Amino acid sequence: MNEQPGQTEQRKGRIQLLGLLDLRDVKSVEELRHIEQISLVGAVLLSDDFQGSIASIPMDRVGAIVKVPAGSRVNHIAGTMQAGGGLLEQPAADGSDILLVTGELLITSPFRSVAYRQVIVTGQMFIPRESESVLAPHVTQTSGLIVPCDHRNPRMFFGQGRFGKLFFEMMKDPVTLILFGEYVFEADVTPELLREKTSEILLLGMIRAEDQKLVPALQALTTLQQGAILPASGPGDGLNDWFGRH
Repeated sequence: MNEQPGQTEQRKGRIQLLGLLDLRDVKSVEELRHIEQISLVGAVLLSDDFQGSIASIPMDRVGAIVKVPAGSRVNHIAGTMQAGGGLLEQPAADGSDILLVTGELLITSPFRSVAYRQVIVTGQMFIPRESESVLAPHVTQTSGLIVPCDHRNPRMFFGQGRFGKLFFEMMKDPVTLILFGEYVFEADVTPELLREKTSEILLLGMIRAEDQKLVPALQALTTLQQGAILPASGPGDGLNDWFGRH
């Protein structure tokens, strides 16, 4: 849910549980004096002519403070989205000149141009490796991740789960695994099978391997690691460990 411009003066006390809090209509921190706290908000959007410091308002678990030029239009992508390169090449229907990514955006085909004047990423954006230089000049702010990767057969997983021999044997072409959460690679997955069926692994969480010999292969194929790759002490070990800490 997004906070709409012009509504902030009607809110008093606490503002919470919003994907995006849009304060572009607010010109100074004095106009926010009635707000006691901002909490559990993915991003706060401000105009670059905002006067004062929003940091004077108590905040709890606020993702990012983003300033954009006054009068600009913003295309906001929250949640999880997969799209081809045309999403970046073609202008937005509403004329937006800024792309703001606060969720997870996976671009599944190369792009040769970017129709947006600015790209701002506070979440995670996965793009084809060959398009990295095309996107770079348009990125004006980032507190998240922009990850170039093999786009040809991506699979994105959230939560927790297990990968066994049959999963990889069902893959017709090598797969790029994008893993958010905690996953167990079962003992019947060999280093040779993993190497044959996996282009790369992007890990934001934890992997546990039931066969300790698989750990070096997992590490070698992982091009982004925010978390850990560890041997499991037994079948099913550690499936809830990562979620218990996050």
